Amino acid sequence: MPKILHTARYTGKPWEILQGVVPKDFSIKTLDELNYECLLSECVDADYLLVSGRLPIDENVLSSAKRLKMIQRTGVGTEMLDLEAIRKHRIPVYVNRGVNARSVAEHSLTLILCCLKNIPQIDRQVKNGVWKKQQTGVTCNELYGKTVGLVGMGAIGRQVAVYLKAFGANVLYTDIYRLSEAQEHELGLTYFPTFSELLPHCDILSFHCPLTDDNKEILNADAITAMKDGAIVVNTARGKLINENALHDALVNGKLRSAALDVHYEEPLVGGNMLIGLDNVILTPHIAGLSYETFHAMMAGAVENIVAFERGELDLIKDKLLT
Repeated sequence: MPKILHTARYTGKPWEILQGVVPKDFSIKTLDELNYECLLSECVDADYLLVSGRLPIDENVLSSAKRLKMIQRTGVGTEMLDLEAIRKHRIPVYVNRGVNARSVAEHSLTLILCCLKNIPQIDRQVKNGVWKKQQTGVTCNELYGKTVGLVGMGAIGRQVAVYLKAFGANVLYTDIYRLSEAQEHELGLTYFPTFSELLPHCDILSFHCPLTDDNKEILNADAITAMKDGAIVVNTARGKLINENALHDALVNGKLRSAALDVHYEEPLVGGNMLIGLDNVILTPHIAGLSYETFHAMMAGAVENIVAFERGELDLIKDKLLT
């Protein structure tokens, strides 16, 4: 019976969902302890790695996993994969492209609206017995007519653009690949060739791009200086796109109105992080792509690829990354 090793640790409902999409002629194992040593021990007899979380899939893991046939990501990020080592071992890798686009886009829009409407602060006021209707209401803003800059126009960015168009926002974007004129017209988009050219126009800046060596800390002190006073920053992509020190300073000194982050420079977010104590920051635990519907589809799609690979049904497999 082929063994699928899940390289993180699921318990409760997530584990039930994953177990429920695995056929009876496969076994599925999640890590007993979320650490590298447990991964090395469990991978020895694994036929497939179902990779989620942040434990590295490196030379040691690949050398230990003598039976390994294929690596399947639950999502699309590859920062935990040593791609050079994987190439050396000639192990095919597949990703789960586009499966969580709608969920991430909805979460991004939610964070934008919560910043504009000051929802966390107002919620705390009301729960503390503060009822200032007019005084509080006039501190809120509408999304209609605001200029939103999207950094990245892949599946998630395009879905965010659809939602923003429905709200009547003015949507700009930058990406290394430009959409066709017809796509830009359909989504109501204006293209900017570079990040720096986009920045001065944005009331709201929202990230939807992968992390690369070229864009690490792309939002730094200089970039923030180029932004509008009182702008909002939203990040549901990768935490290391933003220099947290520069973001903190801009939120404290009033250069930026607020920020909403689902991803963080280091995860999990530790208690001493400088952003935690700020009232004008919304923090969520990297859950944008993990609605119930998306999580179930993500697990089902990943396992479907593994099963197809095992059965030699290569025509059913999509999103191959490398061999």
